[in-house]
Amino acid sequence: MPKLLLLLVTAELWAATPDGFVRIPAADQVANDALTGVKLRVEVREFLIDPAETTQAEFERVMRFNPSHFKGANRPVENVSWWDAIRYANARSANEGLTPCYNLTTGACDRARNGYRLPTEAEWTQAVGADQLPSGDALAKAALLGGRQTKDTRALAPLFAKGTAPVRSLAPNRHGLYDMLGNVWEWCDDWYSAAGGQWSAEEPAGPVSGTQRVLRGGSFMSNVAQWSHSYRSSMTPDHRSPYTGFRLCRTSSAPQKPFQPDAAWWGRYNAVPEALKGSTGDLSDLLAGARTQAVWQQRAASIRDKWMRVLGVPALKPATPAVRLIETFQEPGFEGRLMEVQVEPDHWERIYILLPANMGSRPRPAVIVPYYDVDTPVGSDSGGRRFTPLSVRSFAYLAARQGQVAVAVRWFGESYGEGYSEAVANLARRHPGVTGLGKWVWDAQRVLDYVVTLPMVDRDRIGMIGHSLGGKMTLYAAALDPRIKVAVASEPGIGLGFSNYEDFWYLGERIRELPAGGDQHELLALIAPRPFLLIAGESSDKDKSWTYINAARKVYDVFGQPRAIGAFNHRTGHSPTPESGQFAMEWLAYWLGEAGDATIRR
Repeated sequence: MPKLLLLLVTAELWAATPDGFVRIPAADQVANDALTGVKLRVEVREFLIDPAETTQAEFERVMRFNPSHFKGANRPVENVSWWDAIRYANARSANEGLTPCYNLTTGACDRARNGYRLPTEAEWTQAVGADQLPSGDALAKAALLGGRQTKDTRALAPLFAKGTAPVRSLAPNRHGLYDMLGNVWEWCDDWYSAAGGQWSAEEPAGPVSGTQRVLRGGSFMSNVAQWSHSYRSSMTPDHRSPYTGFRLCRTSSAPQKPFQPDAAWWGRYNAVPEALKGSTGDLSDLLAGARTQAVWQQRAASIRDKWMRVLGVPALKPATPAVRLIETFQEPGFEGRLMEVQVEPDHWERIYILLPANMGSRPRPAVIVPYYDVDTPVGSDSGGRRFTPLSVRSFAYLAARQGQVAVAVRWFGESYGEGYSEAVANLARRHPGVTGLGKWVWDAQRVLDYVVTLPMVDRDRIGMIGHSLGGKMTLYAAALDPRIKVAVASEPGIGLGFSNYEDFWYLGERIRELPAGGDQHELLALIAPRPFLLIAGESSDKDKSWTYINAARKVYDVFGQPRAIGAFNHRTGHSPTPESGQFAMEWLAYWLGEAGDATIRR
């Protein structure tokens, strides 16, 4: 095939836009969080990118000057700082009737706008293609770089004298992009982090602050030895050199396709042992012949009233939530706010809110994480009585990493007295007849009263996840407050006989007031059709927990949502595993996303 024809055919496959930019499709990948071992799903949305680096002619046409050292209208512009690049992006956007993306005072970029901008490092990496990123001894990229695998400094002078090449001088990559490796280093939008991690699972855009901006791709001087570090570097944003230029991109207006789990994904949550398929043991029939939603809702009201009588409710009138800020923390991937919420007239409960990096103005799903104190869910010592460093149990941290507003909540047992005995004694004195779990349901509702007022939170997309004690709290709060749209409980003991519910800080002697046949499958049924996932580990929860899932699934069937309840047994004991943590985060992300609308908005 003639070379010219080949290029024309290939260009058509690249699907260039009317302005000549190339459309890079969305990428949905699984990335490992090195600090917890949990794999998080990272989404880079579809975007548009210039197939070539910005030329000197393009830059001069807009900015009316040419700072480049190696002059040539069709050579890449260089000797430009990061600030020069974003000023050009804004000016070109205005010239072409687009909305500029950058605040030229702070450098902040609004990627929701349709103007020109620099690509994020995640977008740049998606554009170059993982197969082109050099590493180790596989550096067969000398033709692209123009560099030399040599230690002879005499080779550098001729390279500098030759300088940059005209853009599009060499063959493009599989996306139709030229000079992604070599010619000039390219400024990216992100602040630089040596760790190089994905600070958000949704549209990652680097840390929220820093001192240097990311450079990618290498230059005509770059060596192809193993010390290339995948052609990732950084400079202060006011740095200028003859080795550095940029290329522009734009945010795509195409609708984004939500994550659609495949059969294998669903199979993980529905791996029912053959002997237990459909089995409900001797649990009561929740429906007892009723097969309509209307009849179930009537029955659900009586079940809810029964449980509230057992739990007890403080004789208080819910008030407009008051809060007080204790301290603010700036972390690489989020902003942390240690706060207290007033849950009683003279009692405040601690919460820790994590706001993910680069949130933008769009309301986000929120995930509430109850536990003994806020320290373990966020993986940070916040002054509580116990502290566990970042681990799989750090569900609030993991939720923030995947782009959700996370709210860790302290349990009253850590704040209502010197110890659990004193806390329960104080509860009995202040609110006679209220159990520990009843107190928790009250506190959870007051926290929700505050969370739904936050402008950054989508009040129709609130989930809850907890482990052990936090799993019990999640089960009860979700069953008795419909504002919780999705729930995940890790090793709570889904049956009353599976764990220590008779302890006085949970139900105590009130557990005996449940009528015969009453058990926590009724709480699961009250959650229907809102999604619920049980994480089991053969400690508090085992394969026999499926009898409770099966009993509640009859109600889910009435709503046409049998897939919205499931279980995963990692079989390694009480503590969650990285694999189960991944499943839990994916469950929350899927059901709190657009795909879950039909279920969670009921």
